[in-house]
Amino acid sequence: MEERDKGSFLNNVLEILGPFLLYYVVCNIAFLIISFLYSTVTEHLGAGAQEYAAEHTVEMTQIVNIISMIVAVLPLVPMLRRELERRATSETHHTPKEAHETQQDRRIRQIALSALPVTLLAASSSVGLNILLALTGLAQSSAAYQDVARQQYSVAFGAGAFLFGLISPVTEEIVFRGLIYNRMRRYCPAVAAIVLSGLLFGVYHGNLVQGLYGSCMGIFLAYTYERLHSFYIPCLFHATANLVVYTLAQNEELPEQLFGVQGCIIFLTISAVCIFVIEKWKNKKTDT
Repeated sequence: MEERDKGSFLNNVLEILGPFLLYYVVCNIAFLIISFLYSTVTEHLGAGAQEYAAEHTVEMTQIVNIISMIVAVLPLVPMLRRELERRATSETHHTPKEAHETQQDRRIRQIALSALPVTLLAASSSVGLNILLALTGLAQSSAAYQDVARQQYSVAFGAGAFLFGLISPVTEEIVFRGLIYNRMRRYCPAVAAIVLSGLLFGVYHGNLVQGLYGSCMGIFLAYTYERLHSFYIPCLFHATANLVVYTLAQNEELPEQLFGVQGCIIFLTISAVCIFVIEKWKNKKTDT
């Protein structure tokens, strides 16, 4: 995507951040409205319902989160469709007409071939970065992170897997890679867009620990999207990373050596190998 649109800096920034602002506002309004309705209904149902609600506050909060995120992302779906069509048009602009007929087949084959290194990169990088943050002591010393982690990991596994393995990855990828990153690519080179969108993804998470982790993962997400040219790729990456970390957090019997320096080195080395494989495969595909 080499085109560069012209316009005022402020207009460009508003165009890039507009989807996020819309999503953020609608999500929070939906959360407040749904929470109010839930509280009202609970009060009318009597003491039994209120007692149940008090005992399942975390679970019900996550259910309200799920509904709010779905509601907030719906207005962005038409925008996403236009961005993906624009990206596809830009990438195939110089492709011979006869090659267009097999483009869809190549896309499907490309996604299938890249699924293994992408999922392995997602799993290894998410675990490796979490170990690294734990080794630095940041995760343990951040009260804001500990509070968020307690809320997230105390959710029942089924609800947590649905939220962190499907709803959260898809909605966040629509906002950050499908819209923000694609719009950034209209105004700046790939490397700058990858880094800037990654940093913005980190800031979105709201505390230092998740900010650092989110920035690194955001860079990986944008990188895989840029290199493999399919919106399914960052969705797959994001879902895998979330599910791996969430599942590990639910298991208290994991060996301690897994989370030591040696484990960190192993997982980050696997990540580096996966990036090498993706680059090698991409370069080979480009040469042919």
